[in-house]
Amino acid sequence: MIAIERTSLKDVADEVARALSFATIQGGSAYVSTSVTYPNGCAVVVRIDQDEQGYSVTDGGQGAFIAETIGGASSFPNIARAEAERAGVSFDDHSIFAIRVPRDRLPGATATIANVSNRAVERTALALETARHRRSQDQFRTRLRSAFGDRVAFDLHDVRGQWRSWKFDAGLMQGGRFNALFTFVPPAFNAVANASLKLKDVRGANEDARLVVALADYNKTEEGLRALLSTEADSIVAADSDPERFRQVAA
Repeated sequence: MIAIERTSLKDVADEVARALSFATIQGGSAYVSTSVTYPNGCAVVVRIDQDEQGYSVTDGGQGAFIAETIGGASSFPNIARAEAERAGVSFDDHSIFAIRVPRDRLPGATATIANVSNRAVERTALALETARHRRSQDQFRTRLRSAFGDRVAFDLHDVRGQWRSWKFDAGLMQGGRFNALFTFVPPAFNAVANASLKLKDVRGANEDARLVVALADYNKTEEGLRALLSTEADSIVAADSDPERFRQVAA
């Protein structure tokens, strides 16, 4: 077995900190607060320990804890395991870690663990948002079917505007013309900006059509973004509005 030179853990912590951020020593472990941040703004903290075989580097379960706080406890393990395997490190259903790390590779290992932990949380948050988006969109379609039956058409890919064609999530047609067009809009800024541009362009070519925005999450859509949409849309409703509400805004 190759002998491992034992050195002061404080010296090791200072060396890694100079390459990354800052470190503290607690209970025989070095904690490096990195410049990598989770989606909630918290810095990723990586723990370094020394034994006879080298150094171990771990996120100490911080990523799993943050994923749990956003409701991603069930989906995080599979996502974290895949991210760890892709980066050549390990995951044990709680922590992302690397073992037997040589001293000269500690900065790189620390950065890798921090980034893997962060990516796993980001992917978990994205998976949760995608699932919520899908549920909201399914509910939106169900409410429209209840409101209009066979009169409603979904996934309209060629609604003409003044300058180009646009996709709308649903529409009502009467006498060969649209009398109502519905667009489903998530709360993200880019989605709102795109919807606003689409509505403005389509308005010029379909002056008689009612343009309705169905917000995937009304409360999570900033008030200012709702105001932006209201300048182009005839009505803004929650995607889970009852059928009668949809009949009202389409009239």
